[in-house]
Amino acid sequence: MPLLLDMRILFAGKYDPSYNRTRILLDGLASLPGVTVEEYCFRKRSRWNIPALKRACNRADVIFLPSFTHTDVPWVRFFTKKPIIFDPLISRYQSKVFDYKVIRPGSIRARKNFLKDSLALKYADLVICDTQAHGDYFQRTFDIAAEKLRVIQVGVDINNFYPAAADKSDLFTVGFYGSFIPLQGVRQILAAATLLKDHTDIRFQLIGNGFEYKEMLSYAATHQLSNVSFLGWMPYDALNNAVNRFDMTLGIFGSGEKTAMVIPNKIYHYAALRKPVLTCDTPAIKEVFTHNSNILLCSHHAADIAAGILILKNNPSLREQIAGNGYKLITTGYNASKMAGLLLEAATTLLNRGR
Repeated sequence: MPLLLDMRILFAGKYDPSYNRTRILLDGLASLPGVTVEEYCFRKRSRWNIPALKRACNRADVIFLPSFTHTDVPWVRFFTKKPIIFDPLISRYQSKVFDYKVIRPGSIRARKNFLKDSLALKYADLVICDTQAHGDYFQRTFDIAAEKLRVIQVGVDINNFYPAAADKSDLFTVGFYGSFIPLQGVRQILAAATLLKDHTDIRFQLIGNGFEYKEMLSYAATHQLSNVSFLGWMPYDALNNAVNRFDMTLGIFGSGEKTAMVIPNKIYHYAALRKPVLTCDTPAIKEVFTHNSNILLCSHHAADIAAGILILKNNPSLREQIAGNGYKLITTGYNASKMAGLLLEAATTLLNRGR
């Protein structure tokens, strides 16, 4: 389908323009001819925002609500009839009730989060999913029609994540970065490190902090994991240099439903840095990657993670093959321009429906 020229897209809602997913789309759209992007990012929904929001909506051909703006979708819909594209990235209900487990299933708070998801998906004209597996979840859980869903993978900004020379240790460094949320399976990573304690030439380095961070520090202390270093939080622009020091990288190893539905930012970043990746074998990951070609897959069990680490450590040619193939796949097929092009195609399809 030919793309519409001179399209004006409004990014609206309470969103973070620097968040990885949103940044990729904004940067990618800026590189495409014939696209004008306007942003109306507000701190909270207020009657003082309404006149400016209405004016911005009137100027736009299509309105895009970025990741995590679930509660903004019905509000924006109330003030405009322009087509709305919503990029939830997560289900609030699934994340809080079943992944973080901070809300009891069946409780009033659980039902409120279900409703927030449901209304946002209902009032959007098109819903963007980062994987087909996530789209399937939205279909079966919230009864969203398949034709209302469009898959646009997270992708990567290759201007911020790229191979670079870095000082490396004489040890084999297994690296990870993340926010220590349940789907990342840091406990399983530390359990694998426990199994590999006698391999004195292997070192684990974990970047970040967050939900389970203190618990994981306690776990490492209890198991006397001298082979694990917690490097703490790093600024976004420091990640490229830090990850370039790793010999191999770890993705996610959670055992919950959400793990099976996502390909996290870090995996795209690792691949763009030409690093071999070991991660959990899930339906989502296999939508993009191929085992033993551009990624190495295993179960979420510690013994299998440890075995995968040893496979990559002991096979330099396999490491190079996976790293090289992953780099080519992601940098050519999932860069910011490619992802923005898919969004533009989705917007074109949506606008053509109304003609």
